[in-house]
Amino acid sequence: MDVLAGHPLLRGVEGDRLEECCRRIPVRTVARGTVLNRPDMTPGRIYLVLRGTLRTYQLMADGRELLLDLIPSGGFDGVLSISGKPGHFTEAHVESVVAEIDRPTLERLIACDSKIAANLLELALGRLEKRERQLEAVALHDPDQQIARQLVALATTFGRRRGDRIVLESRITHQMLADMLGMRRETVTLHLNRLANLGVLRVVAARFEFDAGALERVARGYRDVRRSA
Repeated sequence: MDVLAGHPLLRGVEGDRLEECCRRIPVRTVARGTVLNRPDMTPGRIYLVLRGTLRTYQLMADGRELLLDLIPSGGFDGVLSISGKPGHFTEAHVESVVAEIDRPTLERLIACDSKIAANLLELALGRLEKRERQLEAVALHDPDQQIARQLVALATTFGRRRGDRIVLESRITHQMLADMLGMRRETVTLHLNRLANLGVLRVVAARFEFDAGALERVARGYRDVRRSA
């Protein structure tokens, strides 16, 4: 129960009440590539990420994947699906440990402690904010700005400060950025190389590392951002 109790959904729920709330919530390990939710699964389930990372995506008409989000430990997914609305595909990006909550269990949790309803709302609003930032990036016409804004958004979830730079702890590939922004991978690679030549970012041990201030200036359309990497 300890790993489940540490999830933000249960923040502020204590003692016997916490044990009562957690009872009968299944926790399981899922292999990389396991599909947990699909658009045709209604009602589906909410999944709390206790360890690992989930990815969410939609399939485009031409068969390409539009990557919507990467959900790390402490996150969740499935609000649309559990409410009976067509959602998206949710898949384990790496081997992950998840707690599985169906609609009756969610209703029981909310009845168990009102803090859970408030926590769920806060988590859902955080997901909405991330989605809006991604839509803003997609709507931009300049690929440098699009990529910079998406990396800044990813830093809020996966970023770790190293001196005056930010390192993305999750491995984000060129193809994943392309899938998030609806670009060709070759376009993403070209503009990442441009940003690297400006000294804004670099790749260290297969992880993006960048000057957050300089990348923010690129995202806002400023061009005079060159610095020594």
